[in-house]
Amino acid sequence: MTTKNVIDISAYQPKVDYQKVKNSGIDGVILRCGVTYWGKQIPAQDAYFQTHYDGFRAVNMPIGVYYYSAADSVEKALEEAAFVKSILKGKQFLYPVYYDVENEQRMGPLSKAALTAVVEAFCTEMEKAGYFVGVYANTNYFQNKLDHARLAKKYTLWLADYRAENANRTLLRDVFQYTSKGAVSGITGNVDLNECYKDFPAVIKTSGKNGFSSVETITPPPKPSEKTYTVKKGDSFWKIAQEQLGDGARYQELASYNGLRAEDVIYPGQVLKLPGGTTPPPKPSEKTYTVKKGDSFWKIAQEQLGDGARYRELASYNGLRAEDVIYPGQVLKLP
Repeated sequence: MTTKNVIDISAYQPKVDYQKVKNSGIDGVILRCGVTYWGKQIPAQDAYFQTHYDGFRAVNMPIGVYYYSAADSVEKALEEAAFVKSILKGKQFLYPVYYDVENEQRMGPLSKAALTAVVEAFCTEMEKAGYFVGVYANTNYFQNKLDHARLAKKYTLWLADYRAENANRTLLRDVFQYTSKGAVSGITGNVDLNECYKDFPAVIKTSGKNGFSSVETITPPPKPSEKTYTVKKGDSFWKIAQEQLGDGARYQELASYNGLRAEDVIYPGQVLKLPGGTTPPPKPSEKTYTVKKGDSFWKIAQEQLGDGARYRELASYNGLRAEDVIYPGQVLKLP
């Protein structure tokens, strides 16, 4: 697959223009959801986690999270897992939930076996709760403080190494953090930049992890009189609804008619039943907007309604949710 450009941010980046970040070519963001302060080992939610989560969701940016650990025992790792589950409850993530392992004060004195056990305790607990988990560490930790080979067989790995041409090239990793001094349009100050080599949104959606439900895509055979469509490469619910039903805005109806959700993945060769009827055109007095490439509910609300904060109202007015994907050519009614 094509390498994705992913950033990770926290309360250290309090001012973010989420639409500008998306427009700059960033494919995904990993947010710090919380941190354990090593002194008294007190877990706390990142001060800007909810703000950044809502902001990036509003512009349809795929999101993942990481938790900065200071656990020096299995018991502390389980406490952190319980805390992280409470933070993430009710949210959806298209990138993994990473366990950030680098705290020298608490983890530095542990043996490789002991620290690996701490990591496995956290990850196992999160997996039980339905999360797609991974481990973040730098080259030194993966080589000397963790059983890299063992963890690589069980979890996705995120490697940090800022040494440019001297950075490690042999350790297995799905995400590679290569600098902490990057620049991204829409964010003031330095930003961590990463290369991602796996299509996590597709993997996580189909696996039913991170708040998504795994849905069986095989539908009952259609009735003899029922019209059907065989999915082709590059198709989406919106594209099929536009071409077969004459209105892309009926994509949710099409998905529901086949026992699916609009965000579920469809595959070439899959047979979909086509609902009948037509969607009435907007009233002559009703204003509409045709979605363009790069648009989001927030951007449209900002440009057409004069207030980006009305993005949820705009979505609801069209029978959609603010987190639903919109597509170029789709016609939205303006409240």
